[in-house]
Amino acid sequence: MTTARLGSVRDVDWRVALRRYGWNTGVWLLLIALLVFYASTIPSFGSFQIASIAKNSLPLVFLAIAQAVIVIAGGIDLAVGSMLILSNAVAAQLMDEQAFGITLMVAVLVILMAAALNGAVGWVISVSKVPDIVVTLATLFIIAGLALLVLPSPGGGTSDGFRALFTGSATGTGTNFWPALVMLFVPMLGAAWWMKHSRTGLSLYATGSDPTAAYLSGVNTARAKIVSYAVGGAFAAMGGLASLAITGSGESRFATASNFTLKSVAAIVLGGVALTGGIGSVVGAAAAGIVLFVLSPVLSAMGVDPNTAQVIQGALIVLVMMIAGIVQLRRERAA
Repeated sequence: MTTARLGSVRDVDWRVALRRYGWNTGVWLLLIALLVFYASTIPSFGSFQIASIAKNSLPLVFLAIAQAVIVIAGGIDLAVGSMLILSNAVAAQLMDEQAFGITLMVAVLVILMAAALNGAVGWVISVSKVPDIVVTLATLFIIAGLALLVLPSPGGGTSDGFRALFTGSATGTGTNFWPALVMLFVPMLGAAWWMKHSRTGLSLYATGSDPTAAYLSGVNTARAKIVSYAVGGAFAAMGGLASLAITGSGESRFATASNFTLKSVAAIVLGGVALTGGIGSVVGAAAAGIVLFVLSPVLSAMGVDPNTAQVIQGALIVLVMMIAGIVQLRRERAA
């Protein structure tokens, strides 16, 4: 191969890599920049602050991954926040005053329950052909109501070992940030690998990109829809379990569910997941979830009023959506 041709191939590889990983890299760089800036604005920044950010961002990170999987497959789930509080409520009731081994078993059962319940929602959407946004808007209220039936007021609990599994401490506070980082990166990287390298994961991308073409190519689009919702339900349940581990008790307020749902949509947009489906990665969505969480303490450290901080976060999301729209338009023109 000639030097000129080799240079041309490398140039193409570089452009492909930029298109494929550029947005994810940008979001992670934004997160690092925010952390560096935050560290420079407070008197001391150490393991306690790292542990606090890592563990307290877990619920939103898991919910962002849940929403990303579903949106990549061409859907959207307005009930992921409700699934989080339902899982939180059920786990808090069943784990209260139980040994560590029992709480682990309950956690697995809660994740399976959420996956089955959300998979059923995907099945209803596939069979009825009713738009995802309509069905999940209805299930938002249904699942939130179930959460209130299970846990009418804050309460319940879990074992010290289960709290330490997510937070690194039996009390939910401390300086050990490694368990939270492990709980963050292992599920995120596992989901990313599954979506990029398994036949089922790739079918989600195909279905989200063009369901008709995917169907004609032999992809079971109905199955892909159900799987995406089931996986999303499982990650929403993990968000509920993380929330239980952090606080030590359960709570099922509807405001919590709606707030988490809105933030999950914001996270996937910031993370580069196209709302039209078929484009994006859970890695970018996870980073965006942490960014949205870190923004609040950063703005507080800067002395910004909480109401103004909400405006800034909203403006950031609008700006990112505009950039994403321009990128998508260029992709369509190039195609």
